[in-house]
Amino acid sequence: MKKKVWKVMLLCLLALILLIGGTVGGFMIYSAAYRVPEPAQQVENNTGLVQAVGRGLYDAQGNLMHLTGVNAGQILLQEGWMSPFAIEPLKNEDGSYVKDDGGNMQYPEFTEEDYRAALASNPNLAGYDLDELMEYYWECFFTEEDFRIIKEDLGLNCIRLPFFYLNILHEDYSRKAEEEAFGYLDWFLEMAAKYELYVILDLHGAPGGQNGYEHSGFSDHQCQLWDSSENIAATVELWDYISEHYLHTRPDLGAWIATYDIVNEPTYRYKSETTKECWAVFDKIYDAIRENGDQHVITMECCWDFGDLPDPATYDWENVQYEYHWYNWWPDKIPYPLFYAYQDLSNIGRNYDVPVLIGEFTLFEDKEAWNNGLNLFDQRGYNWTIWNYKTTVTGWWTSSWGVYTCQLNLTDTPKCNVSTCTYEEFIAACETMRTENCATGTLYDVLQAYKDQ
Repeated sequence: MKKKVWKVMLLCLLALILLIGGTVGGFMIYSAAYRVPEPAQQVENNTGLVQAVGRGLYDAQGNLMHLTGVNAGQILLQEGWMSPFAIEPLKNEDGSYVKDDGGNMQYPEFTEEDYRAALASNPNLAGYDLDELMEYYWECFFTEEDFRIIKEDLGLNCIRLPFFYLNILHEDYSRKAEEEAFGYLDWFLEMAAKYELYVILDLHGAPGGQNGYEHSGFSDHQCQLWDSSENIAATVELWDYISEHYLHTRPDLGAWIATYDIVNEPTYRYKSETTKECWAVFDKIYDAIRENGDQHVITMECCWDFGDLPDPATYDWENVQYEYHWYNWWPDKIPYPLFYAYQDLSNIGRNYDVPVLIGEFTLFEDKEAWNNGLNLFDQRGYNWTIWNYKTTVTGWWTSSWGVYTCQLNLTDTPKCNVSTCTYEEFIAACETMRTENCATGTLYDVLQAYKDQ
């Protein structure tokens, strides 16, 4: 009797293994065989702007184009792990600093809201114009030389620029004067135009917060956009203002905007997914832009898979692009072919006739994975922008999270504390972020190899 039971159990186990293996194998075969329909090589385009037609993006002459680029994150919106600034390192109960295994100090989250509040409360900076201080940091982080590097040295054609709502609106949600609201964006676009680079304007931190993450700009993990009529109205107002500016005031620069990326990584009530409540807000923004007569491509993002965005026909959306962020956080446990297979499976039944942008991704230090991933995106016609152009580390190593790494080389000295630093200390921290003071690593090598292939 016992032998029979064991035999049944073994047969059941074998059947389960075969089922799982067959399912995974089927997923892999499906993914390997998956093909995106080829878009037309040319279309009629009389708008003077980049346009989305079917699965393709087309330039002002109507030629099929393929965006390959990097993100310019950590300029207009602080993220503590990429920042040269902080307030206080984490401390143990005995008052000693929390350190990792390498002896490097650890820091709590540090948001754009933290940054601005610390600068404003710092008694040592009381006599200085805070806007000018922030602008000095921006100028150090990204100079004209960086546009040249991206175009000529890296061979890319696009930059995705994350920004915060306070770059455009006041805290009461009224519009800033045009010269204040668009001073930096206009300069950025002027430099991009000079080097024939397209720009994706990415609202990374929306009024009220759109996801509760550090990188949305709020110190208290706010996710108050979707259920607040005031915050929704402010977000619509922001894009209406941007649309008006680049349609009427600076249409010459508007021609170099590849797309409006209207809300970064939108999640409803901390659900880690993009829901119909988010889609309804997208639709309001879409309508405001189109009512201006603005024919820029509008990009809708999701968290994280193909299944989290609707059929564009449901909302009568036209000239749109869909964006996904592909982060495989467990590459040692989930091989990249399996990760891509999962993404493809999430696309079953949602294989919409729109261009795709992989707006953020990294493949860490695995050069072979980088080569395979970039080639996969290219084969499928997916536009892509790597996260990120520049990052920081507290030590002396380099990081594949940036083409350039600012090596702070800190051991027993904390990061620049913006709540207590002197003017000279603040300026010195800004200067460390200049590209000539940074090091290249894996990502730079990957992009050089991609350029040369």
